[in-house]
Order: sequence, then structure tokens, then C-alpha cells
Amino acid sequence: MQRTELSATPDRLIWRWTASGNYSAQSCYMATFHGSTACYSWKLIWKCWALPRVKFFHWLANQDRCWTAERLARHGLQHHPRCLLCDQQPETVRHLLMECPLARQAWHETLAWLRIPAPIPTQELSLTDWWKYAKEDTPPILRKALKSVALLVPWMVWKHRNSCVFNNATPSLNTLLDSIKDEARSWAAAGAPCLRLVLPQTW
Repeated sequence: MQRTELSATPDRLIWRWTASGNYSAQSCYMATFHGSTACYSWKLIWKCWALPRVKFFHWLANQDRCWTAERLARHGLQHHPRCLLCDQQPETVRHLLMECPLARQAWHETLAWLRIPAPIPTQELSLTDWWKYAKEDTPPILRKALKSVALLVPWMVWKHRNSCVFNNATPSLNTLLDSIKDEARSWAAAGAPCLRLVLPQTW
């Protein structure tokens, strides 16, 4: 047990978050983050034009908290044995969004459609690392568009996967690409000037 010794010294308040024991607004602000979980990809997720639900999805994906087959298996829940989009590999977040052949083709076609001269994500890099690498080879005027695309494509791949899981849809690159194009136009109309800049003109 910890012993407490009484003395005649008057009690005084000590603020534990500073070395001096004195309160400061700065130390109080920093204390609110004590024990918090760092998000490595915060700049890509939260400092980008995208719908709030898309940002939230990417935050979950970054924490590996999406209900992929791998996560279902870890919790002892029923799951499909392989990725429903390619039927080649076990379904993990990384495989689904970065490594699946159908997803990689969607990345390639979308970047080509928007005329953004960036390489498609590689299997060795995370989405954030790829974005940091790709933006260096992208003209400054197109970098904000690249940032939105980095969130848009995985979001639409996830929705296409869910359609296959819950609606028995057939995996289709053309269907996925049409959905990506429609969503990109919707984002541009909703207030994403970076996408309006790169969207092909329709006559």
C-alpha cells in the first residue's frame, strides 16, 4: 500500500501535465490526445475533398477494421474463401484495394480516363505511401485531383465488392468503371473543383 504522510504544509493544486505543475492551455490541449491512436494516413484521408462517409471508410480501412473475409475469419464468422472480384487470393483490405487484378485495372483505367500521369499503386506500397510517391511525378495542378482519386477508386471497389457479397452481383470491370465515372461526376458537381479540372468534357 502507498503511505500518506500528513504535514502542516497547506495543500496546493498541481497540474500533472507540465513539469512546473502549473496549468497552461497548451498542455491541456496536448493532454486530450493522451492515449489516442495515431492515423498514419491522416493527411490523405482528412485533408482531401471527399464525402464524409468515404473518409470514414478509409479511416476504417487504415485501421484494418473493414469486414473483409480475413477479419470475419479472425472473429470466427462465416466468410467466403477468396476475393470475390478475382477468385485468386484471400480477401484482405490490402488485396482488395491494391493487389486484386480487377482493382488494379480499375486504377489504370481511371487514371488514364482523367489524364493523370501517375503510376498505378504497387503491391509493395501502402495507399498512403503510393500517393506520396505518385504526387511527386504529378504536375502540381493535378495533385489535388490525384488525392481525390486515391480515395474514390478504393471506395468504389469496396462498394462493388459489397454488391457481389450482398446482391449476388457478378464482378465486372465495365460496371465498376461506369460507377467510378458516375461518382467522379457527382463529386465534381457537389463541389470538388479538383475533379472538375480533370473530368473529360462531354458534348
